[in-house]
Amino acid sequence: MSADPLSLHFLEVHPKDAARTMEQFDLEALAHYMESVPTKIAANVIKYIVPSIAAECLKLMAIDKSSQVIMHLGVERASLLLRRMKSGIRVQFIRAMSPVFSNMTRLTLRYPEGTVGQVMNPHVFSVHQDMTVNEVINVIRNSSQLWHNEIFITDEKQQLAGIIDVRQLLTADFNQPMKMIMKPPGECIPARASLDSIKNYPDWNYKENFPVIDHMGAFIGVLSRVSMHEAMADEETPQKQEEFTGTALAVAELFWDACADLLAPEYENIKKGHQDE
Repeated sequence: MSADPLSLHFLEVHPKDAARTMEQFDLEALAHYMESVPTKIAANVIKYIVPSIAAECLKLMAIDKSSQVIMHLGVERASLLLRRMKSGIRVQFIRAMSPVFSNMTRLTLRYPEGTVGQVMNPHVFSVHQDMTVNEVINVIRNSSQLWHNEIFITDEKQQLAGIIDVRQLLTADFNQPMKMIMKPPGECIPARASLDSIKNYPDWNYKENFPVIDHMGAFIGVLSRVSMHEAMADEETPQKQEEFTGTALAVAELFWDACADLLAPEYENIKKGHQDE
């Protein structure tokens, strides 16, 4: 399967609609197709594909192509997808990127010891709120990713919009969009919060896990009660270290916010320079 002029036009003009359709594809077929699509167009579609599928698709593509696609997505979206990959694969992608982009990506991926981000599970099944029940069921069937009793639902900004129980999903009208049947997500925990600061949350008495968000509010994973207790049992973090950890990460994030706008122009200038040669 390869991209013809008509399909490329559709991808370029209607990337969101294309993403909804491609989420129904077999992952290997999707990866093969994306390799034949120009990098910029591929990135513009992949950014609308749910992360569970997008990350798997990028892993199956040739790394020289997929790494270019990731750089076109921007640092925040790239980090979101890279967190879903095993460490060895993630390193391969980072090495294939430009030095500036890879350094900024490493910064956003790094969460210090003793923080929620360091022990959370980023491999969480999520779908878009506009997807229908039938589309979600098809995605689950085609996904190699493990999923549990709850499915997390995100909006256009990758912020958590709601949660749905799998049993409710299977008994719902197949044509209903997820946003019509999902329940509110409840409280989310910042990834840079210290484990000590959230260990006594009253909600732990009846909840098994909490959604985790990054400094931009994007849903990036789940912290389970078991993982939290295991991490805290391994090493108690002193209060001064917690304060330093939070401050250091906040400074790093401010640094990224100040520099992020420079990445895209620099990448385009580098690319243009290569083309001129």
